[in-house]
Amino acid sequence: MSQKRITSATTATPLALLLLLALLSGTANSQEWQLGRATYFGAPESFSATFDPYRSKGSFGVLSGASCGFTNSDDSIPFPRDQVAALADSRPDYPGSCGRCYAVRCKEGLVLDNDGNPRRIDSFFYLSNVTTTLPDSSGRLWPGNTAEPQGLLYTRCQTPAKELTVRVMDTCPCKQVLPDGAPGVAPGGEIRTQSWCCPSSIGLGHFDLSFWAFAQLAHPLFGIQMLEYRPVDCDTGAPVPSNYISKTDIYQGGTKAGWNWFPYGDSYSKYAVPGLAPDGAAATCVQLAKDGGLSFQVKQGAAEGLQPFAGVTAVQVWLASDARTDDPFETSTPKGQPVDLKVFILNFEFQKYCNAELRTGNYTPTATAPGGWYRFTLPFADFKCDYDGALPTQVNRIEFQNTAERNALFCLAGLRLLR
Repeated sequence: MSQKRITSATTATPLALLLLLALLSGTANSQEWQLGRATYFGAPESFSATFDPYRSKGSFGVLSGASCGFTNSDDSIPFPRDQVAALADSRPDYPGSCGRCYAVRCKEGLVLDNDGNPRRIDSFFYLSNVTTTLPDSSGRLWPGNTAEPQGLLYTRCQTPAKELTVRVMDTCPCKQVLPDGAPGVAPGGEIRTQSWCCPSSIGLGHFDLSFWAFAQLAHPLFGIQMLEYRPVDCDTGAPVPSNYISKTDIYQGGTKAGWNWFPYGDSYSKYAVPGLAPDGAAATCVQLAKDGGLSFQVKQGAAEGLQPFAGVTAVQVWLASDARTDDPFETSTPKGQPVDLKVFILNFEFQKYCNAELRTGNYTPTATAPGGWYRFTLPFADFKCDYDGALPTQVNRIEFQNTAERNALFCLAGLRLLR
């Protein structure tokens, strides 16, 4: 995440209260537009070179290495960089946020703080105090801030009413833990409060958009903008409830709403390989060393309304070897053979594991498909999620792990929960 600071704002004024009432109108439920605000992270070299000398090196942060995973082994991200965002971890819809999509649109008006007061200009955010001649990524120049004489910030939109759909792949933390050696961090590391990502007394929904998403809505020299947002289906764009997650498909051409994607102990990982799955959709492919794994998780999934494994009768998955050889002395997943992996389920936040670990190799495939694909159907009862902390209503993560000495090279598709 970008490393940013924030100063306190002025007290509320009648103008601010009228503005707030206007912005909050039409927010009765999560399928209507709601009041929001956005900063951004990541930036092209032109911005970094201009502002890092006064903000500190690396102050904009990077898009890869996100808290939801979603980073390939070559450090690339699988989503268009102008369609990604981080969600404030103080928001009530933060649990289950990974992979969820939101429609956002710029909102003209004064930028507000967490209490609904007009926000004072902050020199760290307000980049026009350094230059007003730097164009955005589309070549547009600084449009000006009409509230600058009052020491305030007035959002001007690039294209009024323009809607953009962004996918959550990271976290904007209220308390940011920065390790020793990170750019601009004091020796020994630091814990910083990022108050714009902390709880809002008026329910203000904060996003950290990618630079490229922010710039589609307002000029990045503003540093902060007001916006409106609502959760939507990633495929259709239709409004959905604020705590929506997929309780059937986990990975189907990509992870579905609510699910993150984390390979570990891998030398190769690709979130989506086009056309490789049995149905022609994308598959995820990895090369895992011994004890390496591929995991899928719903953040804080035991929360009310989430609980992805509640009522599940079986886990179904398609697996195919991605090895170039059928020699079992070269790989633990010989080409053309069923893939044998350990599979386990847990509550990740509390490290409470279900009592049983399964192996796909101990189950007879229930279907096959061209390309060496085998479908496994694992009865959920076999995992024995039957003690406090690892009950079906509490577990939120499934992992596929290589336990063999030799590398496992495989692709995964059609990961589903059956009820």
